Amino acid sequence: MRPPPMALLGIAGKDVLLRAPNGQSGLVREGGELGGVQLVRIGTNRVLVKENGQDKELMIFEGIGGESLLPQGKEATP
Repeated sequence: MRPPPMALLGIAGKDVLLRAPNGQSGLVREGGELGGVQLVRIGTNRVLVKENGQDKELMIFEGIGGESLLPQGKEATP
C-alpha cells in the first residue's frame, strides 16, 4: 500500500499542516522539515517546498486568490 501524495492540508499563520511523500503528516514552520521536505515559504493559500533539491508549490483551494511563489519560468506542481 502506497502513502497518499504530498499535500498542503492547511495554513495556520506561521505554521503549515503538511503531508510528506512518505505519508508523515504534521505542523511545520517556515525553514523546518518534515519527511524529507523543507518548507521554504508560506503564501496566502500556497506554500513553496523543496524536495530532493527541487522547488515545488503546494496549494489549497486550487490556488484561487493567491500569486505563485515559484520563481518566474518554473511550472507549478498540481
